[in-house]
Amino acid sequence: MMESALVIVPAYNEAEVIEQTLEELRRYARQIVVVDDGSMDDTKEKAEKMGVKVLRHCANFGYGGALKTGFSYGLRYFQVPYFISFDADGQHDPSYLENLLEPLLEDEADYVLGSRFIGTEPSEIALARRLGSKIFSIGTSAILGQKISDPTSGMIALNRKVAKIFTSKFFPLDFPDADVLIMLNRMGFRIKEIGVKMRRSRRAGSMHSGIIKPAYYLAKMSLSMIHFTLRRDLKEKRREIESAF
Repeated sequence: MMESALVIVPAYNEAEVIEQTLEELRRYARQIVVVDDGSMDDTKEKAEKMGVKVLRHCANFGYGGALKTGFSYGLRYFQVPYFISFDADGQHDPSYLENLLEPLLEDEADYVLGSRFIGTEPSEIALARRLGSKIFSIGTSAILGQKISDPTSGMIALNRKVAKIFTSKFFPLDFPDADVLIMLNRMGFRIKEIGVKMRRSRRAGSMHSGIIKPAYYLAKMSLSMIHFTLRRDLKEKRREIESAF
């Protein structure tokens, strides 16, 4: 049972699966916060029945917005040294959480990314998602000078220094993925990947379903990656954010 990390679970219209996800997660994590991102169903009520703290947005701010709320709450009310993000739809396997924390505990990294493509049997991923991840993997690896196999993974662990950055204006409110890796690298943080197993979502649909959302994601992420690659003031911005706490 993990004691050193707060697990943050962003949730939007996850009433169908949230109880099952939290029941499994509670076998591994003692401290859990669900951020209900303006759900139109009874996600909040079902999560509260599972005995976890639920923070609720009055409107849908986006996946990154939900994480930002979770990190802000965790930094203020918890003294844990680490934070983990965990999807509400059942894709993430909580049995890998301690492995995700290990590089932080050993002071080998500040930010740990769970990869579906290293060290484990291949996860079940739709072809479009796999191709998208591959494209961003090539671009991110070239920019960082470090092999990143799964930049779109949402299963991450980080220390309090990175969490402070994620409460700032630099953290995107919609899709924090490859661009965040570039930002952290330019700020001087250490990034490491470990192999994890991911599963199919327990419910139909995703935040990247349809045509318009994937097109927007591709365009926005590409521009954001270029933006952070070209900036030369990010180490200075990191110092400003850290000094504000």
